[in-house]
Amino acid sequence: MLTLTDVVVSGILFVTAFYLWSIRRSTENNPNGLHFPPGPPTLPVIGNLLDVGDDAPWLDYSTLSAKYGDIMHFKIMNLHVVVLSSMEIIADLFEKRGAIYSDRYQSTMLTELMDMKTAVDLTNNDDRLRRYRTIFQQHYSPAALRKYDDVQFEITRILLKRLKSSPGRFYDHTRFFFASLIMTITYGVHIEDESNEYLIQAEEWQYGFNQAAQPGRFWVDYLPFLKYVPAWLPGAQFQRLAAGWRQNMYNARDLPYNFAKASMEEGSAQPSVVTSILDTLGNTHIEEKQDLEIRWALATAFGAGVDTNSPTLHVFFYAMLTHPEFQKRAQAELDRVVGSSRLPTLEDRPNLPYIEAVLKEVLRWEPVTPFALPHTTTSNDEYRGYYIPKGAVVLGNAWHILHDPVEYPCPEQFRPHRFLNDDGTMNKDILDPSVVAFGIGRRICPGRFLSSNSLFISMSSILHTFNIVPALDADGKPIKAEFRLKPGMIW
Repeated sequence: MLTLTDVVVSGILFVTAFYLWSIRRSTENNPNGLHFPPGPPTLPVIGNLLDVGDDAPWLDYSTLSAKYGDIMHFKIMNLHVVVLSSMEIIADLFEKRGAIYSDRYQSTMLTELMDMKTAVDLTNNDDRLRRYRTIFQQHYSPAALRKYDDVQFEITRILLKRLKSSPGRFYDHTRFFFASLIMTITYGVHIEDESNEYLIQAEEWQYGFNQAAQPGRFWVDYLPFLKYVPAWLPGAQFQRLAAGWRQNMYNARDLPYNFAKASMEEGSAQPSVVTSILDTLGNTHIEEKQDLEIRWALATAFGAGVDTNSPTLHVFFYAMLTHPEFQKRAQAELDRVVGSSRLPTLEDRPNLPYIEAVLKEVLRWEPVTPFALPHTTTSNDEYRGYYIPKGAVVLGNAWHILHDPVEYPCPEQFRPHRFLNDDGTMNKDILDPSVVAFGIGRRICPGRFLSSNSLFISMSSILHTFNIVPALDADGKPIKAEFRLKPGMIW
């Protein structure tokens, strides 16, 4: 019978052999002997595992880019990671060489243990992706979204009532607002409160997705053979986490979609993206494989929408709280354009450039997606004399780009007016943060119009209705605001 010592020694020998094999394979696939892009020195076996922390890796990469440049290479165990910190290089690789750089990272934790391979394959199959992106662009386009204006307005009113009732719970209220909005528009499901089972399952799954989508977050991504370790074994917590998140994912993917389909068959369905897509395809009885792909696409769109928009609105609250002078200027514009007898609407948007500038600066100042979603190379490549191997994870450091002092002077400061000309109109010569925030490369988020609309209408309505001021302590003194984004793939 094997002892614990035997298992440990065997594991060390396996890891060492795997590391040496990966070095040999890398050399064989690089016949011209090109260098990897610059990066910090690697340690045996673990590589650069200790060079980047878990709390805010985008800051670590940004600091390292000052020394190693806008294209850097890191080796973490057997995983090659290439980090891009300029829009020029991102355009060269993600757009001009999209055939090589458009695949998504397939972690063992995410695709196998959490059973999300179908979802990842959907984004990695160009023909299938193009077909479904066309469908979603049709149903999430500005014109298509107009039929949900009344829904958006009504749910915004609910947000305002909740904020008035219990302002200290603004975090919960804003998250519920976006979840309710996207669930209603996507599935025709009306959520009454946070106890809704669809919402609970989506929240739990999205948390797990954010953790598992981080390259190398779990050891099983470096050492895939660990996927065979039984869940009851000490140290196999990742197996237990994956099992729970997998069930949450099944529920989040299927429950609201099944509700929408059943409502269509009964003739009681509310207008939604699901009903529009299924009507476009002809009927509710579509091919099983196609049906599964639609489920995945809608579920990931819902999760990403809530997990990006809600933190963005939290950044907005913090920015207005700590910069009352900008809050007053935004409110003055609303008073002038909208007046005191109604709430702002999307029709007012072209006449509210300062509110637009506030939105852009919120997206830039503390981007809730500091990394673009990881890409993976489908073949070896040479760029600027550097070797980028097949299977490398390629990250666009959105945070670094949005804090470039050349493009955005004093980037650490919150300055909405940086996006305005002297006459108060929008300055179109400055890089629009939404170009980075909604997806770097050729695969821009198809839900960007819904996201932009919902952020605009919620920010403008909140500013037009409330003053955002600090809470008071027991002595009646203002409590200093603190802000920190939580770690995850979407922060």
